[in-house]
Amino acid sequence: MIARFFVTGVPKAMSVGKAVRVPNPGGGFRQFQTRRNTEWAVLVGQIGRAHAPAKPLTGPMIFTARFYLPRPTCAPRHLQLPLKRPDWDNLCHKLTDQWNGVFWIDDSQIVDAHLYRRFAADGRVGCEFTIEEFSVAQLQGELMASTKN
Repeated sequence: MIARFFVTGVPKAMSVGKAVRVPNPGGGFRQFQTRRNTEWAVLVGQIGRAHAPAKPLTGPMIFTARFYLPRPTCAPRHLQLPLKRPDWDNLCHKLTDQWNGVFWIDDSQIVDAHLYRRFAADGRVGCEFTIEEFSVAQLQGELMASTKN
């Protein structure tokens, strides 16, 4: 395991930004994406960098994020899982990009990703991140399991 850490705070969906058109002095328009980070994204980035290895790893990686969300007061008691926004993909969108050059060279090295959304049972909201190297032994185990079926 490379790193395991918990970021305390209410997980927020990542901001993608919006397209902005700017007029060119000679006519026409240029278009670009604005980039905004929520306070949550900045906090996650800072804490992650504090747990990073001395230099980014170059091999395949496993990324796990366990989001613990506050339970809405209006949610019925029988509701055990968060079925409303924020979506899991919006929670994780752009998070891995923040750690390019920190945990890995590029987030394309992530070959396995595990994402969970749960209500915070103990009231401790936030996200637990686990970052691991993917080993050849894991791949061989997967190949052996698939040939048995």
